[in-house]
Amino acid sequence: MEPETAVSATRRTGLFSHPGLLMAGAAAFAMSTLFSALKPVLVTRLLEETSWGAGMAGVVVAAPFLGIALSSLLFYIKPPRASIRRLALTFGTVLVLLELLSALLFEIQLLLLGLQFVAGFCVGALMAATSRLVAVSDAPDESFGFIDMSAVALMSVMVAGAGIAVATAGVMGGYGFAAIVAFVYAGIIACYRETPALLSHHDHALPPLQLSSRPLAVILMGMLFVTCSGLGFAFMFSLAARLGMGYEEAGSQIGVLLLLSALACQLGGWCSGRFGPRFPLLAAFVACAMGWWVVVHAQSPGVFMLGLVPAVFALQFNFPILLALAGSLDEHGRWAGIAAPLITSGFAWAAIVAGQVVELMGLEALASATALGMVLCAVLLWPATARRDAAIPLAAPE
Repeated sequence: MEPETAVSATRRTGLFSHPGLLMAGAAAFAMSTLFSALKPVLVTRLLEETSWGAGMAGVVVAAPFLGIALSSLLFYIKPPRASIRRLALTFGTVLVLLELLSALLFEIQLLLLGLQFVAGFCVGALMAATSRLVAVSDAPDESFGFIDMSAVALMSVMVAGAGIAVATAGVMGGYGFAAIVAFVYAGIIACYRETPALLSHHDHALPPLQLSSRPLAVILMGMLFVTCSGLGFAFMFSLAARLGMGYEEAGSQIGVLLLLSALACQLGGWCSGRFGPRFPLLAAFVACAMGWWVVVHAQSPGVFMLGLVPAVFALQFNFPILLALAGSLDEHGRWAGIAAPLITSGFAWAAIVAGQVVELMGLEALASATALGMVLCAVLLWPATARRDAAIPLAAPE
């Protein structure tokens, strides 16, 4: 099938024209949220079971996201020629083994760091592979919204599961839980078989992608948004504690809010498909900055929770828009495969940057840092959404 024919064939029906792809994408993205679900409980437990400092524990739980970012190079230099099923069996098997080894050997600092870094690379490869196909399927905006919504909803379940596993068997239980969940998700991805139309986008006769200003602006804007919108997440409980909220009270309310925020993923995908990416993204940038400003300066628990609504919802709203925007950069979805891991890595940078901001300037500085980040995102928004795609070479029809 020729390239143009393949593209048109994948865009004839609606959101659920590829239910298997939606499930595979949700499973791949849920693998990354598994790392987020494990992060808070593992940091605390690693400090209890080892002699490490807080800095080392933080680096270990951030390592998977750094591995996810590195995987984007694989899809830029030489996209894998294998099918989604083969990639799932390969990277999924390695991922499960890495988590099992982490459970057994977690006391060896550098080894655990390396194991978790490679585990993140495996997840990033699966995210990139599925994102590339979603980008060239029918209704990519809404599809990314559904996938992200599913991953966020699954994260709320995994948070509870990780807590139980760590409470029962400590750090070993946490990584053991990760191995089981990774096995399930890899199995879901491996069940998917690409359609002939989608398989045509694996044509590796295509010339290498060339860097230009628009793809760089899209990826940089996405990474910057996820990083800056997540600065306050690392210190949500510290901010809540200043207002007299205990861990149980704050945790239950924030947990419900995070679960509800999954609905914003689908809304963001719909708005992007209906109105284009520029103005929905801009509105979310403003809402995010205002929300975190209210959260950081809140004088009561009620105002604190009220500010969290736009702050949290903006992140979930924008994520599928950013992925769909990256997917629009070329008709074979290659930029989506590169952008998805890099944008997701913003969750790691957020924890690192937030720690430095608080250490140097205090908790109140988080609001200003977030606002500055949103201003920079707004500046990048215009070149990122400019309709100048000719700089990226595409294969000529045969």
